[in-house]
Amino acid sequence: MKKIKRFFKYYIFSKRNVFTWLWQVIKSLFKKGSIYTALGAHLVSGYMGSGKTLFVNQLRQQIDHDKYFVLSNIKEFNDVKTFNLNEIFYNGGQQKSFPTEDERGRKLWAVIFDEINLTFNRRNNRTRDYNDVFTGLVEFLVSSRHQNIPRVYFIGQKLELQDTQLQSLFKYQHDIIQTKRFPFYWFYKMFYHIEYIPRKLVIVNRVKSIDDEFIELNLDKVKILKSSLLSYNTKALGEAYASLPKANIS
Repeated sequence: MKKIKRFFKYYIFSKRNVFTWLWQVIKSLFKKGSIYTALGAHLVSGYMGSGKTLFVNQLRQQIDHDKYFVLSNIKEFNDVKTFNLNEIFYNGGQQKSFPTEDERGRKLWAVIFDEINLTFNRRNNRTRDYNDVFTGLVEFLVSSRHQNIPRVYFIGQKLELQDTQLQSLFKYQHDIIQTKRFPFYWFYKMFYHIEYIPRKLVIVNRVKSIDDEFIELNLDKVKILKSSLLSYNTKALGEAYASLPKANIS
């Protein structure tokens, strides 16, 4: 019996094979927080306005904010610290590290990269400006576990639009394929107009297989909480373009 236990412990679960991969998948599905908060790199994908950022905001809202904090490259979430992508990744490498503990003694829960397709357009992947930043980002992802970064969330368009190196490093994909919108009368009471707000997301969850291919795990329906709708700035990206000079129109 001891030999059998030793075999499973040191052979089956110590090598990268189908048994190891299956065991990791089972653990990610049933451990607290489920697959959405599993350790590793996540891609949250979907069409424009599908609720990608809203979904990630809801995930980060559910953490214990007295113990953990979150970092993001765009100042859009309430009570989330931001960073400048170009100050951390430049000259083809990662030049600065992310803090894993803040001034309040809280631990880093996740790093969020939103609107990644604006920064990393695959048509520019042969340019120096692109690779000066992108190469450092890849270095960070490869070594993130060793830098004590538990989770990384990328928010962007469909998987096929992402740089192939990023595709190879994503461990999980949460693809929002349908958004059910309902009139939100709270806005009518506050602003005297009715908004059709995402109240439920239909998400296809995929995980990287042992063959480095994404396979579908399940179809999930996630209810959006009102607090998630009111705790981040949906116009944050638009504000970045507001300072541009107006085009002449004739």
